[in-house]
Amino acid sequence: MEKTYDIIVGGGGIIGTAMSLAFAEHGLSVALVEETALTVKDNSGFDGRAYALSSSTVKMLSVLGVWKELCKTAQPIFEIKVSDGIAGRGASPFFMHFHHHDLESGPIGYMVEDRFLKSILLEKVISKRSISKFFGSKILTQNVNANHISVGLKNKTSIISKLLVGADGRSSSIARKSGIKRNNVDYQQTGIVCAVSHEKDHLGQAHQFFMPTGPLAILPLQKGVSSIVWTKKNSGVNYLESLSDEDFLEELAIRFGKFRGPIALKGKRYFFPLSLSIAKNLVSQRLALIGDAAHAVHPLAGQGLNLGMRDVASLAEIVTLARRCGEDYGMNEVLLRYSNWRDFDRLTLYSFTHMINKLFSNNNAILRTLRGLGMGAINNIPSIKKGLMKEASG
Repeated sequence: MEKTYDIIVGGGGIIGTAMSLAFAEHGLSVALVEETALTVKDNSGFDGRAYALSSSTVKMLSVLGVWKELCKTAQPIFEIKVSDGIAGRGASPFFMHFHHHDLESGPIGYMVEDRFLKSILLEKVISKRSISKFFGSKILTQNVNANHISVGLKNKTSIISKLLVGADGRSSSIARKSGIKRNNVDYQQTGIVCAVSHEKDHLGQAHQFFMPTGPLAILPLQKGVSSIVWTKKNSGVNYLESLSDEDFLEELAIRFGKFRGPIALKGKRYFFPLSLSIAKNLVSQRLALIGDAAHAVHPLAGQGLNLGMRDVASLAEIVTLARRCGEDYGMNEVLLRYSNWRDFDRLTLYSFTHMINKLFSNNNAILRTLRGLGMGAINNIPSIKKGLMKEASG
């Protein structure tokens, strides 16, 4: 006999676990299906991967009961400095400087390490009796009828619910099985992620340095460490991958500069191709997509995770309100409310990151001049600066 749940969530990453917790907090029974086996990672291994959390994401994590523990390892962001320039020659005299005092509501955001956020969310999921965990399993089939969706797992288990939520990443098989098409753009760039320690305190400052080959983000972490997200055109990536840690650090130091004193590499380097992947539709029959399964954008603004968390909050609200009103929350009429709510946000962020990447990742002299003048103008108009900060903080 098929086991019945209120919701099935496919994908047990950060967004999938947060979605499961959000539904569980509202009294729904959840089946969480994740292809990888269940493991609670040892937090002692620092790997440099981290996320910038907006104020709205922090509020969501607080509601889920996660932030109280996570905040112990979080680094507040007090300032953001954005500049244009060329590696080895320094930054342009025109820049944008955002300070948390302009918001009057605490830090601009927080940096948290991937290892801490994932493990705390997972531990919370494990503790929830209303969440049934299907780790080491995979969704093989999806069959929709008038009243429910039936999901077949690789261990021949079959489960049903009124709604399936796809949170299985940018190559979502759940979306594909439902017939949802995607728009994909290969940026011909690679993201290089690592972490460095430095002599001088970062004071909670985040830096975004735009270079012709791609931006370099320097993001503050606890204990005198900064997370690096270096975007590089593919043509030069094989060379960087082949370097020893010492030689790689020399190349990074040219772009990092000397403003924080000597730097040292901490942990491993990670290389991953950068592309845009946007689902043409967020919903289908008894299906809703969230996170990267719905929209994977360029990481230059650091907003991918925050975008996914806004999906979580929106879908949780739509479903729980429909349920309270006695509606079938898996029906298209209900799911379209979620789609309509999220479309403007996701398309705005996609357009912004896509445009900024195209505008800044080049060495055109005219565009460099216009970029500088534009940043200088924005930096001297407090109302625009404050509006950009509010938007970034959610």
